[in-house]
Amino acid sequence: MHDKLRKEARKNAKKARKILIKNGRFFAKPQQTEANFKQLFARLAAAGAGRPVDSDGFADGPWTPELLADEISAIEGNDDGVELRSVQVWFQDNDNGISDANIRWLARVFGCGDPEAASQWQAELKAAKERLASERRAKKRHRSSSRDKLDDPKRAARTTAPQIEAIISNNEINLDEQLLLQAKTFAEKCERLLSGATALNLQFGYLLAFCGLGLMNYVFGTLSVTYSPQEGLDKQVGFVWAPTLTVLPLITLPALIFFVSNMNTYWRRTGRAKCISDRVMSINPNSNAAWYAKVNDFSFSFWAIALFSFLFVFGFQWTGIYLPAYHSGDSNGVQIDRYLVALVRPDVISIPQAIVLSAVGYIYTASYISIFMFGLLFSIIVTLDYEDICTTAELEGSVVDRAQLRKEGQKIVWAVFRVVVFALWLATLVKLQITYLQSDSKDFVTWLRVDAATAFGASIPPNGWLDNSSISHFTTFMMMVVTVTIFIVCVMKMRSIFNRLALYDSDYPFTRDKPAITSMFLVIILLSINLVLVGRLNGFSLVLAASAVASVYVLAGPKLRTF
Repeated sequence: MHDKLRKEARKNAKKARKILIKNGRFFAKPQQTEANFKQLFARLAAAGAGRPVDSDGFADGPWTPELLADEISAIEGNDDGVELRSVQVWFQDNDNGISDANIRWLARVFGCGDPEAASQWQAELKAAKERLASERRAKKRHRSSSRDKLDDPKRAARTTAPQIEAIISNNEINLDEQLLLQAKTFAEKCERLLSGATALNLQFGYLLAFCGLGLMNYVFGTLSVTYSPQEGLDKQVGFVWAPTLTVLPLITLPALIFFVSNMNTYWRRTGRAKCISDRVMSINPNSNAAWYAKVNDFSFSFWAIALFSFLFVFGFQWTGIYLPAYHSGDSNGVQIDRYLVALVRPDVISIPQAIVLSAVGYIYTASYISIFMFGLLFSIIVTLDYEDICTTAELEGSVVDRAQLRKEGQKIVWAVFRVVVFALWLATLVKLQITYLQSDSKDFVTWLRVDAATAFGASIPPNGWLDNSSISHFTTFMMMVVTVTIFIVCVMKMRSIFNRLALYDSDYPFTRDKPAITSMFLVIILLSINLVLVGRLNGFSLVLAASAVASVYVLAGPKLRTF
């Protein structure tokens, strides 16, 4: 009798599960609840709605951002696909919603490809999105009211510290606004400057600075200006002929800022959370406290970089080299450039104008040198933070997801590589500029063309040299040494972590990454050799071209496109 009842119960359960299957996928019927989009999506993703079912009729696990992004991108008619970052936002516990276009594709996933079910889910998701938007507007009104209370001097005087803490802890002010209300450290401000939307503002600021410098050079007449260091030679030292004022601000610097920001933003918002938790479906923003604690551990380094850039890159070179030359009227063997050309071409630009132009120019130079060093510092910080997380997991005997840790570690290696590549290119452009100014070529393009022709045995005189010097030769060499050293340290750290935690197994051997890692090292070596050889032998321009091609080829590789 009991056996008969059990069989009947199993039969009924199997029949009930069949109702939840549509087109071979697990189907959840819209319930028309009052849940907002984040609540509704979290429930459906955890249940695996729209995922294939096994032989027993159960969904094949919950959705993850990667699986859902692939599923949506594979829908017929969705030519543009969906960005993984957009899907990750849906999984995060925040107030960010979803676009109407993506609601359409998500409804087709939850509707299991059935037109009627997809239409029902589209209406349900749209309503949930509107509820989320209403809640967000209500929170903003509460936050605005809270800020008014804090901004009102009379009310603020009557508001105690515990009351302020209660306002914040009750989520009346979101996390970003909490950070803005608090007195932030210089290290944290640097991190915010090079992450998220702030980094885009920084890039736009540099673009405006570039336009401003170009306008100043146009007004002062130094966009294109020559001088005669020797008889029969009119040497071009104008703004538009300097790679540090054209290629660097338009290509190299924006790329460096972008990749540093990409590394910081991903690691803070997503990467480190995936390493410390097996729940990748929601990210607690309060976990950022540990990240900022790590950043603050390097407060001295951030201050040291800022002071070095201002005191030495700007102060020492401008007040110690340029101002004495302006006052004495003699360059004292220093290279004549677009700033010192006033000493030999007063008909083009006056010394007072040159003083202003050089001051603005060197402040600009000091700022991008600080960005260069901040980028390398963040490469070290992210690597050490990853190491601390892995070490803590090992010491505590925690069960770790080796595949996830390996994946995040690989992303860090490639992120650091991209930062290092553009850091080396920044140093190379500075080296090219000062080496050209030391040559007897009439302009930058002719200098490279003659060098390449000489290497191929053309019967033309090779490039010669003028009797001048620049401290930047030593500076660029040190920039190269520091950059390569940091890259080696980061890679060795990651290799040590991978070996200690045995993150590579028989299913994913280390040899699978060897070709990519080898090409990565070869590019770094080639860029370093290129920087050292600039101007030191005939044919350095060919090495320069090979370095550019190799950099673009490896940067465009599939390993890097996944990050």
